[in-house]
Amino acid sequence: MRLLVAVLLAIVALVVAAGCGSSGSDGDSTSATGASASAPAGSFPVTLTDKFGSTTIKAQPKRIIALSYEEDTLATLGITPIAYAKNEYKADGVFPWLQGKIDLSKSAALDTSSDLNLEQIAGLRPDLILATNFYNLADYHDRLAKIAPVVAYTEDAGIATWQENSTIIGKAVGRAADVQKAIDATTKVIQDTKSDLPGLAGKTFSYAFYYEPGGLAVIDDPKTVSVQLYSDLGLKLAPGVTANVVDRSLSMEKIGSLDADFLLIGFATDALKTELNANKLFTDIPAVKAGRALQVDAFTAGAVNNPTILNIPWQLDQLKATLTKVAGTG
Repeated sequence: MRLLVAVLLAIVALVVAAGCGSSGSDGDSTSATGASASAPAGSFPVTLTDKFGSTTIKAQPKRIIALSYEEDTLATLGITPIAYAKNEYKADGVFPWLQGKIDLSKSAALDTSSDLNLEQIAGLRPDLILATNFYNLADYHDRLAKIAPVVAYTEDAGIATWQENSTIIGKAVGRAADVQKAIDATTKVIQDTKSDLPGLAGKTFSYAFYYEPGGLAVIDDPKTVSVQLYSDLGLKLAPGVTANVVDRSLSMEKIGSLDADFLLIGFATDALKTELNANKLFTDIPAVKAGRALQVDAFTAGAVNNPTILNIPWQLDQLKATLTKVAGTG
């Protein structure tokens, strides 16, 4: 479960952007046009309030570190962070939804799945650290704040919606109006999908991750950001999940509880996918037999588990065929 929270939930990913501005550990964050991230800028100083108190950003940040997927919102502004959270399932930092927007190839990939290397972070000389969805922030906040201003979550990690997180990031970098335009664009993609598939309304869904032999992690909290996109499309958690899953854990004997109108299951490895598909308890699940179960790799599973302003349109493309089948069922 620690792996699921720190790595899977932390997964975001992939594909190099052509012709965009980039920055290495010695350069400032830049826009896709090569201009400084300071243009256009909002007024500074900016003070933000979060769970740990208040943070004041005195001037336009130019050396930004993204500890929990904030690179996606920054990318809508053409801003490349000097460092970002490494995705263990896509370590090259080539994320498809960033294509044509920013290029992370010269940015430092930080290991956020274990102990943070504070010396490495300090050596990057950041002037802003974004940690709006960083699960272990409580362990590091005070020490990070000595390095640079830290923008954190207001309640807890994994609770704020992608819109709320993007709005906070926009304020922190002085680009609130531009971020709002990006939020509106992604919202339209969701609404268009909902309009195209009205049959999704009221249908059920379940989401599981098979991370080791016999190890199933299942989303069971309707308040977590992980289910936000499904809820926006009109879906609701399957009753078998709410009745049988405890602390995101489900025994293999009860794997049939995953049955839903739409079942999504991710696999940490190809071998685990092969193993589970040889298990009759899994293949006999009605959703699996009817072709309403989408089996994805760990990278895609992580993106689905952590919706962001840019990965939502990408993940909807991955889900569309199965969701279309679900919407057409009686």
